[in-house]
Amino acid sequence: MFELFEKVRIISQDLIGTIVDISEINGVTDYVVESDKEGPIPGGYGDRWPLFDCTEEELEKVDRSHE
Repeated sequence: MFELFEKVRIISQDLIGTIVDISEINGVTDYVVESDKEGPIPGGYGDRWPLFDCTEEELEKVDRSHE
């Protein structure tokens, strides 16, 4: 389980971002992740800081000690 504003990596995109919303839809937790990379990215929505809808299985925690 992830928390709001936690730094994560979207595994399929190899993309680092921040969880900006968490909701439950039909019993499945949906995480909205805002990309740390500015500009349009395929699969994301929004222009400047793309957003991605993800499930828990699509994400992994980022070790912030290496930033």
